[in-house]
Amino acid sequence: MRGRWKIAAGVCALLTIAALSSAVAPGVSPDYYARFSVLTPPGPSEPPPEVFRLVPRLINARHRVTGGDNVRDLAEAYGTDVRSLQSTNGNDFIFMRRGGYIRVHNGKGMLYEVSVDGETLNGIARRYLPRGMSLREFREDIVRENRLPPSSLLSNYAFKKGDRVGLPGVYLDLDTYRLPLHIYGRLHISSGFGMRYHPILHRRIFHDGCDIPMPYGTPVYPTRSGKVIYAGWKGGYGNTVEVLHSGGAISRYGHLSKIVVKVGETVQKSRTMLGRVGSTGLSTGPHLHFEIITPSGRPVNPLAELGKR
Repeated sequence: MRGRWKIAAGVCALLTIAALSSAVAPGVSPDYYARFSVLTPPGPSEPPPEVFRLVPRLINARHRVTGGDNVRDLAEAYGTDVRSLQSTNGNDFIFMRRGGYIRVHNGKGMLYEVSVDGETLNGIARRYLPRGMSLREFREDIVRENRLPPSSLLSNYAFKKGDRVGLPGVYLDLDTYRLPLHIYGRLHISSGFGMRYHPILHRRIFHDGCDIPMPYGTPVYPTRSGKVIYAGWKGGYGNTVEVLHSGGAISRYGHLSKIVVKVGETVQKSRTMLGRVGSTGLSTGPHLHFEIITPSGRPVNPLAELGKR
């Protein structure tokens, strides 16, 4: 009974807010209201998902990830779809980190966050115009979805930094990091990212990637699409392939038994085979050394990047 009361209270709060538009309670600072949508101040800090399916207008909030959450269940609970949540967050959600937050909403399409004051309706519409749709039609859809005033079509409505704009029917083609191996079952890591005791050098050194033990000859694929910039022997890494990705990040694949790509070749994530798992270089057994290097040259934990871009 208490759960139903909370849901009913949330619905009433959000519907009241929708009716009052941007009204602010007397004596309360406007800074208190972090908006859920373009024109609407918030209701409860974290409304139950049922509210999102009942309220007829576009609303959004942050959802705190729990241990049992997955993106498919969340999309269904909030009345949207998986691609909408992926596009809104720029994340494939291959792994969902417990205790983290994701942006949820009840629309179908991408929820865009305005990054600078003065971004206009026309500018956003041109940038994300769906194929086969006219600019005029798309602008009208955005106005309807966000309940902007009709005059915004004439005056080229300007948004403020932090505003969130629903873009109906817009889904991003996410070039996110994936596992470089086709693994069916539980992922096993023999040596993770960070300080470790090196089994051959017999001293503590920093490990720039992670080691994934796999049978000798297992195919290795790019974690993201890109261009091969190195293919050959690389000291302790043994046979190594390096791939440059859009944005300037580099992924590295070491200890390969065989390399099947050449420098300058364009490769597709999870599809173009780079080589096969081996034990070349400083290695105690067949495994893949998998590494991601930022555009500034700093190695990062590759497992923490999976599903992101």
